[in-house]
Amino acid sequence: MVRFMAYEDNYFDMCEALGHRTVIYGAGTYAKKAFPNLKNVAYICDKCAGEIQSLNGVSVITLAQLESIGESLLIVICVKSESARKEIKLRLGELSIDAYIFDFFDNAAFDLYKEKIRINDEEKREIRYVHIVCEDSGWILKKFAIRMKEELDKQGYQCTIGNAIDPSADINHHVSYASCEPITSDHNETFMITHIDSYNKIGFLKHQLNRAKMGICMSRETMEKLASYGIPREKICYINPAQDGVINPKKYILGITHKTHDDHRKNVNILVDLCKALDPNYFAFKIMGSGWDNIVTSIKDMGFEVDYYNQFDYEEYIKMMPLLDYYLFWGFDEGSMGFLDALQAGVETIVTPQGYHLDVKDGITYACRTLNDFRDVLLNLQMKRKRMIDSVSEWSWKNYVDKHLEVWNYLLGNEEDIYKNQHMYEDGIFSVLKYNA
Repeated sequence: MVRFMAYEDNYFDMCEALGHRTVIYGAGTYAKKAFPNLKNVAYICDKCAGEIQSLNGVSVITLAQLESIGESLLIVICVKSESARKEIKLRLGELSIDAYIFDFFDNAAFDLYKEKIRINDEEKREIRYVHIVCEDSGWILKKFAIRMKEELDKQGYQCTIGNAIDPSADINHHVSYASCEPITSDHNETFMITHIDSYNKIGFLKHQLNRAKMGICMSRETMEKLASYGIPREKICYINPAQDGVINPKKYILGITHKTHDDHRKNVNILVDLCKALDPNYFAFKIMGSGWDNIVTSIKDMGFEVDYYNQFDYEEYIKMMPLLDYYLFWGFDEGSMGFLDALQAGVETIVTPQGYHLDVKDGITYACRTLNDFRDVLLNLQMKRKRMIDSVSEWSWKNYVDKHLEVWNYLLGNEEDIYKNQHMYEDGIFSVLKYNA
């Protein structure tokens, strides 16, 4: 009796359970590749048995000889051509043998990569209408749905939000995997994956991805972790989340707490020269002390925010000091009393290394002697803040939706522009292609 095994009938499990010897059908390249991995190989069967005497020390036999063996066998067909494999199965089915037939290219035991079959041009489905499924009435998930709709509307797509799929939509995208229960694969469903923290949820994802088109994680780390837990890698990708881009950057608050002197002992004019090199988007000043009026006007004209107290006010001074990010002092007259109060408030300091400044252990954060020293310290702080802001500048809702559109177009067979953004980012479509490659 000949039994043709399905994809899920694992060859290695059957080997262990039955103990039968194995026959490889085919003596070509793929038979040679499969040979070291198969168990208890007794024969090779091939139509060219007369020309090929043996393979890896195992005799090559004909179908007629196979029929005369007279024992139960496991036969693994190792022929690449799908049409040839169909013909071989027909011929094996006509034999009087007791055998279990496995297709090397279509069996769970061998887990071979299967090339994605490109959809014919006439079968492509252009994306016109995206329906976003959102059951959340609260903040985060609802925000995802609303922001995605806003961007899709801007680009001319029809987009709706509802708590169930719309069969007429080209894509049904769930902002939470929990709302996706695909009964068929006809509705082109994708879903966002987040907060997978139990084996039950992993089992649920596996069930969903039997029919859903793609699960979209929020990070590469989560995608790779889920793949390691057995989620089919070809059915998951990742797209980094977006931020609104509307929050103004926090400025460094720089504090000065002394009055000016006609003898220039405090070098007050250095402030104007410093500000010429700085970006007012990153710095603001709090100044307490008389004589700064003209300088404050000059740096305000440059665009810097300044809270200026032209007289010493002890109560305001106590309130102001903890609000500073850095305390500034560039004089060389033994030290600034404000330096001590800044340290008491836990405020870092950018000051001259002189006088009792030097006697305070760990009191000087940045020691500066010249204008260039102060400029370099502040520019480095500016670049540090700018790098932080720039790190998420591309994490916009437009880019987030564009990456979804690339994945959705790929799933529907629209691949013409699939590589247009290669090397620009790694998530989105490229987390799909990296696996398929």
